[in-house]
Amino acid sequence: MAKLGVGIIGCGMISGNHFHALSKLTTAELRAVCDIDAAKLRKAMEEQHAEGHADWRELIRRGDIDAVHICVPHYLHAEMSIAALRAGKHVLCEKPMGVSLAEAKAMEDAARESGKTLTVCFQNRYNGASRRMKEVIAGGALGRMLGGSAFVTWNRAEPYYRDSGWRGRWDTEGGSVLINQAVHTLDLLRWLAGGLELRGCTMSAKRLAETIETEDTCDMLLTDAAGGRYLFYASNCGPNNLPVQLHLLFEKGEMHLDGARLTVRGPESTSLEDYTTELAVGKDYWGSGHGPLIEDFYRRLEAGEPPFITPADALETTRLLEKAYTDPMSVRRRPT
Repeated sequence: MAKLGVGIIGCGMISGNHFHALSKLTTAELRAVCDIDAAKLRKAMEEQHAEGHADWRELIRRGDIDAVHICVPHYLHAEMSIAALRAGKHVLCEKPMGVSLAEAKAMEDAARESGKTLTVCFQNRYNGASRRMKEVIAGGALGRMLGGSAFVTWNRAEPYYRDSGWRGRWDTEGGSVLINQAVHTLDLLRWLAGGLELRGCTMSAKRLAETIETEDTCDMLLTDAAGGRYLFYASNCGPNNLPVQLHLLFEKGEMHLDGARLTVRGPESTSLEDYTTELAVGKDYWGSGHGPLIEDFYRRLEAGEPPFITPADALETTRLLEKAYTDPMSVRRRPT
């Protein structure tokens, strides 16, 4: 079977994870890259031995491109994904699924109407510890989930926002710590809990109030269908990037994730499982899931199966984001 041709739009830092994953595949090959930054484009072309485009529209018009990876700033996700789908390409889009629920729904509609596959890169679902947690929950040995908590305490300094041209602005990033850094943990918590509803959210800018329009700190109260309570806290005000902390409480035990170290306490035993040997490409706190997610995406395309993370699934995480960013309790919330 001929290999699927792949194009990547956006040659910034996160594209390295996509380049690395694609280099391991036998069913797909990178054929073209795109970036408006001439230096980034030239570097990607040389290192990946791919053809290059400064205009993303040229890339999606190519007949030898079957799938497109969207690795650009948030505000461009919907426009590029929808155009690529309508051009007959499968799409793997980096998080988030647009900067608003309306954009996410438009992406879902475009996928359905085109008949092409769309997935969103919530790669932390593919981390070994995440898969193990899902397996333990499905096994039922710990009983019903009663609630949990999640903490993302990282560091983003003023230059990270000031020098980017798009971060820290409502119209281009769509938020900050929640939609950009902590969205992976929010998605993971929602996936493990089987669905969550927002009960209250506060957002503020403490350290970066003079630098960004958006939030550097967020706390949320969520509940599951059975009324279990979940506390979610995220901040970019930390002195460094600490490992993500995720704790789930059950009738008969608990699970605690500290970065890549998972502790499972059951009614009869306690186990500690260390997944730190799953080396990530790029920043270690991205997790190790990009490779397995991209491999699974192309395996499912070849098999004619729907993606593991469907547009409808990813849309539910966007729905939580939308509610959080419009919550009247928030000091900083998205302008209407």
